[in-house]
Amino acid sequence: MKNLSLTVKIWLALSMVSLLLYAIVIMSMPSLIRSFFTATLAEPPGLVQRNVLREQLPPHLSVRGFNIRSFILLEDGTTLPDQAEKLFSEPLYQQLKQNAISQQQPRQLYEYHSGPDQYRYNIRKDMAYGQPLYQVTFLRESEEDNFVATLLSRIILFAGIVLLISWLASLFIARYLTKPLVQMQQHVKRIANRHWHEPLVVNQSDEIGQLANSIETMRRQLVQQNNAQQSMLQNVSHELKTPVMVIRSYARAIQDGVYPKGDLAGSIQVIEEEGERLEKLVKQLLYLTRLDYLAYGNISQDKILLDKLIEDVAQRMNLQRPEITWQLELQPATVNGDEDTLRSLVENLIDNHLRHAVSRLEITLTVNHEQSEATLRFWNDGSAIEPHILSRLFQPFHKGRKGSVGLGLAIVQRIVKMHQGRISMENERDGVSSTVLLPLRK
Repeated sequence: MKNLSLTVKIWLALSMVSLLLYAIVIMSMPSLIRSFFTATLAEPPGLVQRNVLREQLPPHLSVRGFNIRSFILLEDGTTLPDQAEKLFSEPLYQQLKQNAISQQQPRQLYEYHSGPDQYRYNIRKDMAYGQPLYQVTFLRESEEDNFVATLLSRIILFAGIVLLISWLASLFIARYLTKPLVQMQQHVKRIANRHWHEPLVVNQSDEIGQLANSIETMRRQLVQQNNAQQSMLQNVSHELKTPVMVIRSYARAIQDGVYPKGDLAGSIQVIEEEGERLEKLVKQLLYLTRLDYLAYGNISQDKILLDKLIEDVAQRMNLQRPEITWQLELQPATVNGDEDTLRSLVENLIDNHLRHAVSRLEITLTVNHEQSEATLRFWNDGSAIEPHILSRLFQPFHKGRKGSVGLGLAIVQRIVKMHQGRISMENERDGVSSTVLLPLRK
């Protein structure tokens, strides 16, 4: 069953249900038909045509052309029509009388077998003037069985035709249901082969339509991710090419005895600066790759005292620009996460705000009333960021003014997402602020 297609599975399921219903109908139909026609034939003879009565009666229940199919028996033995008991053998009549007097149900079927005589009769009990009255109706067993067999054969034929139609309908329904699934399967194969620019369109609002929408969303995200990767590769190539070209040109010039910076020391200083820039770029690229690996793996969930971590990083970095005034307001906050990545988060944000600050840098850490989220805010009094730049600051290799490599904020955003947090940057109070929201340790 596991190796069968979904179309075959749905068709088999619907067919098995149809077959089960068919079997139930066939198994229950004989008893239902027999009980129905037994009750019908037990009705008073006035409800049946006279010629039918004449054909169905046993021959020895007829006297001088008067056919007896049904008669009334009173409790004292009187019969209507009169002397109808003489038409029966004594054992049959005694059984009739005994069964009628002892019967508790309003209607009951009996059988009599004695040698060649075989009768099936029904006794219906009524009340007349406060006295019990029994109506006895005879049935011919062979005729009833033939009628039931004929009717049952026709019902089986009809049910077989219905079963065949239901199988064909099941096949049509199965193909109708699986057609969009086959379409999605082919589309996913094309996506797997990186042919993902053709959209998937399934005009359904049910679960299949929702699955198609999810696949289409995945396709769009893959297209965006591919475009982002292509853009990042181009930016990486450009960023790596510039320092490499400078280092090679300066090295060749020095080899030829030419010093582009006037002397040997100045030219070597340029080579060192470009080498340092190249080293920083490679380290950040490797760190981005490590973050991608951690994002798909299990990031460590250590207990991190965020306020102590910020205070430690701030003490080590405040000497980069001694002229800047620092203000720290840190409430105690404990989060779950990886200490190295959170330290990198704080270092990159402080480094970004230090480069743009004019005279002041503020760092605040607060906790909400529910003790469920910490808010980490950085603010510097530098110039405002243009709106068109503000919306793209977290993209890799996007540099603002005084930007270095253009990967710091991209690294920050990756770390925040890894810790189920949110980050935003905006112009605020004649300066620029960055706000990070992180869930607290439960």
